[in-house]
Amino acid sequence: MLEAAAELIGRQGYAATSIAQISRASGAKPASIYWAFGNKEGLLAAVMERAADRFFEALPEAGFEADPWTALAALSTAFEGGPEFLRLMLVLSLERRDGDPAVLEAARRVRMTATEALAAGYRAVFATRGTAREVEIAEELARFTLMLFDGAFIASRIEPETTNLKRTFALIATSVRATGERLLANSRDE
Repeated sequence: MLEAAAELIGRQGYAATSIAQISRASGAKPASIYWAFGNKEGLLAAVMERAADRFFEALPEAGFEADPWTALAALSTAFEGGPEFLRLMLVLSLERRDGDPAVLEAARRVRMTATEALAAGYRAVFATRGTAREVEIAEELARFTLMLFDGAFIASRIEPETTNLKRTFALIATSVRATGERLLANSRDE
C-alpha cells in the first residue's frame, strides 16, 4: 500500500490520488487502507515517514560530527536521486497549505530528525565551550541548512540542466561553515 501510494502521489499529486486508485495499484481493499491508516492523510503521513526513514538510513555515516563540511558536500549524491520524501513534502506544502494535523506532524517529525542530526555535527564543531549561545548557533545553522537543502532540491527539479548538485552542496558546506564561524565570533564579541 505504501509503495503504491508513494508512486501515485509522487506522479500525479496528492489531491488527484484517490484511495480507490491506491487500492487498485496495491491490490488492497479500500477498507484495509482505512483500517490501517484511518484516512488518506494518515496514509500520506506513513508514506512520507517511511520514505524519510529509508533516505536517512541510506546516508553515509562517515564522520558527520568529526567533519560536517565534507559530509555536507557528500550529501549531493543522496539528493541526486530525488529523495522521495522531499518530493512528497513539496507536494504537501503546495497542495495542502492548511493541511491535516497528522500529515503536518509527520512532516515536522521528518524535519526534526534532520535538524537534530545536523545540529549534533555543528555542536561538535562550534560548541567548544558548550555555552547556550554556541548550542543555539548550531541549531540555527541546522535549520538554515535545511532551508538551503529545500532550495537545492527544488532547483534540481525545475532546472536540472543548470543545477549541479555536487557544486551546490559544496557551496552549502562552505556557506554554512562561514556563517557559523561569523555567528560564533560575533557572539564572543558581545
